[in-house]
Formats: sequence, structure tokens, C-alpha cells
Amino acid sequence: MGRTEPEDLDGETSHDVCRRVHGYETRARCLPERWMCDVFHIDGSLRDIRVLDVRRADWIAVLERLRTVADETEVEHPYARLDPVRPAVADLFRAWCDEPDGEGTTFSFRARFGAVWFFALPYDEEEIEFSLWPDDVLDGAGVATVLRFLTEVGTACGRPVLLTGESVQYHPGLRTLIRHDPTVGIGHI
Repeated sequence: MGRTEPEDLDGETSHDVCRRVHGYETRARCLPERWMCDVFHIDGSLRDIRVLDVRRADWIAVLERLRTVADETEVEHPYARLDPVRPAVADLFRAWCDEPDGEGTTFSFRARFGAVWFFALPYDEEEIEFSLWPDDVLDGAGVATVLRFLTEVGTACGRPVLLTGESVQYHPGLRTLIRHDPTVGIGHI
């Protein structure tokens, strides 16, 4: 029995669009709408989720919320005095930012929602940044997972959340692929 795909309004399947527009085989991917194929096309780069102009309290609120709502979270850190498996989030930030032996080090935080992992390597207290591999977004449910993650982050800090292409640092000309504003909702390209 063959696999069926959703069709868009022009009668072209999402696999057809991905092959035609992006020039690669889509494996077992089935993204139901064209904009999803554009946002999550597999090009070897990550997608970044950003919240700009934040304070430490925003970071802490986001990580604590993710620990509560994610299917799974993991933390790795180099700080000997902290719990190696589940350190308090506020303690991670104090060790990273305020203590002399924390300078030049960071920690990693990962959260899994469904089949999609989101990960952060904090390097700037003033910008929250998570990344994900578009390869993990296999279908409409994967896209819904990303949208849920954006909503959870925005709810935790009460600020707009941007999904962009991969870059070292945000700059005003960087194209926003999806935006979630807690007061307005989600919009895509």
C-alpha cells in the first residue's frame, strides 16, 4: 500500500514542492503546506529561536517553564559545586555570569517536545537563543511542536519570539521565518 501525501491548492504535494524548490529528496518527510517546506527545508543549517533584549530573569523563567512542560530536559555544565543532573536554573546563571571561575564557560540546556529537540548554549545574557535541526521536523505534527515551543517560550517571558535561519548573532536585517508575540499570536513568513 503506497503512502499518500496531502495536496496543496495547486494539486502539488509537499514532497513535489520540496524536490522542485529545494532540489533534494525529502526522505519520509511530509510537510502539509508550502510555507512549512520553505521554513524547514533541509539545507545543513540550524534554525534559531530567539528572544531579544532580555534579562537574566527572562532566561530563568523560560528554562524553568521548559522543565515543567517539555517531555524531557537535559542540562550539562562544568560547575563542580552544582548538582550534575538537575541544578537549579538560577544557580546555573550565577555560576556562569557572576563567579570568576564561570567566565569563559557555559552550560547546555536541551528540551524535547515529541520528536523534536531544542537546545541552547547560552553565550549572551541579553538574548535567549535555542536551535533545532530542520531534519527533525518530519510532518505537520513536527511543525506543531515547533509552534508549541515558540508559544511556551513567549508565555514564560512575555516577549516576542522569532524563528530565524542560523546565524552567530541576531542583526536587524535577519529574515524572520516565524514570529510569536504572546499578545498577538503566531505568524509565519
